[in-house]
Amino acid sequence: MTKHHPIIGFHSLRVCAMGRGPATRPADTLTACMMAGFDLSMNIESLFPYINAVTKKAEMFENPPYIRFEFDHTLCVLHPDKGFASPFDDNVDARDFMMRLMAFLNDIYYGKERITPKYKLFSQADITLILKLLPRTNCNDCGFTTCMAFAAMLGRQQTIPARCPHISRPVQEKAVFPIMDKDGKLLSTLTLNVDNTKNINDLDSARQYIETLQNKIEQLSGMKKDLRDEANRQLQTPLSQREIDVLQMLALGSTNAEIGLLLYISPHTVKSHINHIFNKLGVNSRTQASVWATQHHFV
Repeated sequence: MTKHHPIIGFHSLRVCAMGRGPATRPADTLTACMMAGFDLSMNIESLFPYINAVTKKAEMFENPPYIRFEFDHTLCVLHPDKGFASPFDDNVDARDFMMRLMAFLNDIYYGKERITPKYKLFSQADITLILKLLPRTNCNDCGFTTCMAFAAMLGRQQTIPARCPHISRPVQEKAVFPIMDKDGKLLSTLTLNVDNTKNINDLDSARQYIETLQNKIEQLSGMKKDLRDEANRQLQTPLSQREIDVLQMLALGSTNAEIGLLLYISPHTVKSHINHIFNKLGVNSRTQASVWATQHHFV
């Protein structure tokens, strides 16, 4: 709860059924199917950039001005002097939520100095046009399962174009700066063209360097595995995969109890594996087994 006297309140709370949901089920089985509408005690448009900065899934719009966001697992849409929220079970549920929402808005109002406002406006891009920029090979290089999934998230501004290494460079980039009045209300914006060529080139160079390192690591890992497999084949009786697992953990300093816990086997079974390892390697101590494992690229 805010320590200051609340300045933002609500009135004329209206709770009603949402859409078609209630009509398709008996009244006594309805759960979280109500929507609340309400009026605000003051104009809160100046708070939108601050709400935009601190809430989940925030989307701020300019014309007309409103903001949509998630608070306390509830979808909220706030206009300068009114709002809507859903879903709720009933009037009591909605009123309890409104008390929490008002406390949240008052905290933002009195704590604006500690919040960096986010003036970025939401705009839904055409997914079909975004797809034309993409290779449409579903290569997963962007981290999404398909190009369509990436396009959908990019269209909702929930990812950035640079995550796709195959997307073409923009022909022009712009930076938009807010022009505010003394009360923090957005009066207009100033758009400046930005030349990001050097930053993009630096990013490409860094990406290429990382890819080179990754390739070298993969090559070294493959070489190490080849050397390990060759060393195992040279034994009179090669180690089984389970014995290799035990040997690697033993060489890393794990106790029998820890090995058993991590491999889901009993301490007795661990001891049996270690005895077999000693016999196959021709050693008689954990230290000697660890040295052999290190020398032959098992760890």
